[in-house]
Amino acid sequence: MNSFKFNYLVFIGLCLNSCTEDPTIQLANFKSQPVIYGIIDSNDTVHYIRVARVFSGLQPPFETAQIRDSLRFDSVKVSVSLKEIRTGKNIEIPVRPWEIGDGEPGMFDPGGYQLFRFEKDLLLDIFHPYEPWTIMEQHLLFSQIKLVVEVPGLPVARCSTAFVEPPQIWSPDRAQTDIFIYPGWPLRIQWSGDAWNEIDVTFDLKEQFQDTTIARRFRVQKTSEVFYNGKYNEIRVPYELIVQTLAQNLEVRQDIIRRYFGPFRIDLLTGNQTFYTCMEFRNGINDFNFNPYDNIENGIGMLAAKSSFIKSKMYLDQPSRLKFAEEPVLRKFRITEY
Repeated sequence: MNSFKFNYLVFIGLCLNSCTEDPTIQLANFKSQPVIYGIIDSNDTVHYIRVARVFSGLQPPFETAQIRDSLRFDSVKVSVSLKEIRTGKNIEIPVRPWEIGDGEPGMFDPGGYQLFRFEKDLLLDIFHPYEPWTIMEQHLLFSQIKLVVEVPGLPVARCSTAFVEPPQIWSPDRAQTDIFIYPGWPLRIQWSGDAWNEIDVTFDLKEQFQDTTIARRFRVQKTSEVFYNGKYNEIRVPYELIVQTLAQNLEVRQDIIRRYFGPFRIDLLTGNQTFYTCMEFRNGINDFNFNPYDNIENGIGMLAAKSSFIKSKMYLDQPSRLKFAEEPVLRKFRITEY
């Protein structure tokens, strides 16, 4: 599974005083509904959906927690279909329950919960000869996922979301291995993505001691200051930001013989509009009457999609290395050209 995983918990503060779905014994103006949560990563081949239930919240939380099924239904059926891009047909995908039992116990959770799992490759790998390398591109096989959740006694819940193509990087070039970062000449990352985008630039700094050499890893993360040049999105990582990152995190050490730059890596992360909303409200919602998601019928929660692309094994070119080695702010840290 992709490392880039987002484990968000959709928690709805509304509380049930009973363990059945009979509306005649529930609290006034309260309607039992499924809570659907899923973020489908097109780079993954194994995918999970979580289905929980709302509860009214009028009783003290400790009392509600004593009801075994306060957060889950005894019986629920989940169906998944994927829409093929080539034919336009909806393909039914087998789904099976999947128990997670290694969570941390809490008041409402004994340490485990049930997910629904399906397995499917969503991307097609296309290889292009590009001397002296072969470049691989990935494209979606399916355009959309449709989800049906059936709970006895409740209206059928339905939701859907569009899949996200892996972001396409245009600069640095896919075959490029050397990068140039200099005062007045930032690293320009150009790409095509979806509604939400994040760029992570990671680089190693090697530290040589008398008897060993270790690598320290630094990361520059940017989700703002995105420029649109009329064709591509663009983010700039300036020379001064790299200097600042190192100056704030390095220590002056007499036992270090030298420090020098190792490989750079760029992670492009993108998500659809629903994922954009998820990130906007990831720290919570104060108004419980406000639901920012609108793609679920007869239920609440979120079904979103995201994707990513990694460009690795890049190195600073010789002029950039020399400039960092001569940088007055970094000189005390013994950074050398090589």
